[in-house]
Amino acid sequence: MKRRMLEIGSLGNKIRAVLAIVWLCGLVSTANAEKMETSIQEAIYIFEMKGESSTAIKLLEDAANNGDEDDKERAYFYLGKIQELSGNKASANFYYNQSLNRTTETGKAYWLSERESATSSQAENLLRTPISLKTSISRTFGESPTFIQLRDGTIHKIEDDRLVKVSQELPANAQVLTVTPQGVWYQSPENDSLVFKSFYANRPDRKYLLGGIIQFLVHEDKALAQGNNQLTLLNSKGIKAQISDKYSGCIAEGFYAPTAEFVLNCTDNALHFISPENGSDRKTIAQFDVIKKVLVDKSLIYLVSGNYLYGYNPKQRTSPLWKVSVNNVESIEPFEKNIAILEASGKITFISKKNGYPLVSAQSDATAIHPLAKGTLGLFSSEGTIIAVDTMLVPLWHFNFTKPIEHAPIHTNGNIYLDFGEHKLTALSPHYYGKKILQSELTARQAGKLVEEENWEELQTLLTTLFKQEPGNAEGWFFKALYLENQNGNTRDKQKAWSEAVRLSASNPQVTRLILSRYSKAIGAKFVNQLPISPKTLYPQFFSSKKNLYTIDPAAEKLFCFNAENGDLRWSKSIGNFNNNHAIDNDENTLVIASGYNLSVYDLVHENTALTLQLPGKAFETMVTDKAIYVSTWNGFLLKILKSDYKLTWSRKIFAVPFLLSANSKELYACNLEGEIVSLNDDSGQTKEGSTRKIPGQITHILSSDSITAVASSGNRLYLINQNHKDTPPLQILMDDAISSLQLVNDQGDRKFLIGLANQSVLLYTESGAPLWKFHGANSVFMKPFVKDDLVWLDQGNEIVAISLKNGKVERKFSTPGGAGPPFIMNKILYSASPKRLLYGFSL
Repeated sequence: MKRRMLEIGSLGNKIRAVLAIVWLCGLVSTANAEKMETSIQEAIYIFEMKGESSTAIKLLEDAANNGDEDDKERAYFYLGKIQELSGNKASANFYYNQSLNRTTETGKAYWLSERESATSSQAENLLRTPISLKTSISRTFGESPTFIQLRDGTIHKIEDDRLVKVSQELPANAQVLTVTPQGVWYQSPENDSLVFKSFYANRPDRKYLLGGIIQFLVHEDKALAQGNNQLTLLNSKGIKAQISDKYSGCIAEGFYAPTAEFVLNCTDNALHFISPENGSDRKTIAQFDVIKKVLVDKSLIYLVSGNYLYGYNPKQRTSPLWKVSVNNVESIEPFEKNIAILEASGKITFISKKNGYPLVSAQSDATAIHPLAKGTLGLFSSEGTIIAVDTMLVPLWHFNFTKPIEHAPIHTNGNIYLDFGEHKLTALSPHYYGKKILQSELTARQAGKLVEEENWEELQTLLTTLFKQEPGNAEGWFFKALYLENQNGNTRDKQKAWSEAVRLSASNPQVTRLILSRYSKAIGAKFVNQLPISPKTLYPQFFSSKKNLYTIDPAAEKLFCFNAENGDLRWSKSIGNFNNNHAIDNDENTLVIASGYNLSVYDLVHENTALTLQLPGKAFETMVTDKAIYVSTWNGFLLKILKSDYKLTWSRKIFAVPFLLSANSKELYACNLEGEIVSLNDDSGQTKEGSTRKIPGQITHILSSDSITAVASSGNRLYLINQNHKDTPPLQILMDDAISSLQLVNDQGDRKFLIGLANQSVLLYTESGAPLWKFHGANSVFMKPFVKDDLVWLDQGNEIVAISLKNGKVERKFSTPGGAGPPFIMNKILYSASPKRLLYGFSL
């Protein structure tokens, strides 16, 4: 008996220690006063102080069966602890799972996931049984419950991992606007009525004479309908107000509950708070720049305007609580006590809701972010990868589906579903926190051992299992590539396997370096490196100084410098704000970036601070020559800046419309997009008398040698103008397709025109217009070849080819499974970037 009491005393000490830790961590809520609170507290006391586990368990089980959700969560929590301390891991694991499924506390969710893992010896299957669909999803509505409309028009509710069809007979061609737990709002087929029909009703409940609805928002008994020229506010009793024209073009961002107002984002760069009763404009939040993103989150509103994220509490005041600098924001999501920001560069930042303070940030491959389980945020890539991170941006788990999701994850009734545009909804284990190893990871380890043993026969079977567990497992595709290499598989299958292995490894640093190292050997490359650029920049363009390789990432607004010998990153730096119409040019020493009304000049040799100049109009085109920098603007100005001191030499109004530039050793030429071409005095920018010509069509390119100016225009035509015989009409050459690129090349002392067409053809012409050869290509990105040492290099999808400048025949090839971008050559190394942000380097 004494021994029994000692055991109970020892167990009691353990319980007291656990409860002290739980209390210190804030995991027990002392404010909970639900109906089973007394029973739960009594159970804890009986077990701790008296050691009567059976009585305590009985009381807790009663609370778990009869209490509300909070009672159940706490009862299961303590049942799990009692069972774990008693050595009953299986029972403890069950109870921890039950508590984890119900908890609303982030700290407790993390703790429970650890205990659930510690009491289980099984791996985690992240994928659950999918929900089959008759056709793909058109739209989703609401959360808990969630309704979906399929492509065939039918409406269903997601319930207990199955679809329940809503008995709703709608008129043919009716446009569903939204679905609520009460019923369906739709626009009549005649587009003249707004109709609400409750579930299972034979006839519409309400009908409003309202057509042409382009946006509809409903909140409880209040609704807003936006038409082309009219805003309508209504409720169950009828139309409350209609306002014409004033809010045309506005977007309804949500309903601000603290003041019961609809929030409109309007073309005057302001948020307008509209009364749902009479449509009056109660308050306004105005910005200087366009409001690009808006998030209505309980009592606070967040918006992105210009290069700032603002936090507002409109109930208190219309001035911002705080603002923080951001860059090209893709999305903003509420996450715990923070705001999660995704920038176009892939940068993720958590910002405090309270004061706008940036708490933590990290670079990622994400193109979308969405909350997953409690306390986890999913980073979704365009390659189908999901990385779940915690509240400090620490990765918890990693999984790949091979393709991106079509819609935001569906959260309903405690479950998570993903839509990949297929005839099914993929169900995830809703409370996985990465504490248990994934089954696919175990299988990948087994496959790795088979590769080491060169057991290729068993490997093939195991890989089939692995891809069922995780379709985009990068190691699995890597092992498949090695298998095909060893078994002499066909070239197409090997290219597919290598391409998938490399593509899918991008978000998994643990395997990327190994895969890229073996991949570079397989394709005969000097190196293959992962480029640290944003997911939005698919085909970076390279340029160089005498020793470094450079590229610009417009989405991240950064300049990157790489070691030209091995492709390793040397440094990166911000290069200011870009707009959609930026212009870039460079030579070996100078980089020029014109964006908006600003011109930035970078010295690539000395890496000095960029020189910035103001332009008299938005930049249209830049041109860098040996001695000067030229910039044309959308409103027809031309500026010349000397490279010797980077000072403005002259600025002239040449045209009233945008124009293109070209120069040779003797002349400077400008041709506007409407076909008017003039010769300019390089010293003053003045138009030379009698130099004006007119070329028919829309101009796309201009290029000059010392004697011939080539102009490409719409209608697939190339005009060759002899500058030495200005009275002679231009020679006109009709091409097979639109001209994509126009270059002047030197072929053994003779200057010739190299032309790339939209139909993937490359042609070489003499200055006099004689055709020399034609190459029929395929899958080139920009159709702009790179010419070096009498060879014309061109990307061709899964390979890069070298065409002889002499005869247009292919002389060399380099394999690039997964695609390649425009080639670049320096120091006898061929560089190219794939659309999956890989940098290839081939020795020539």
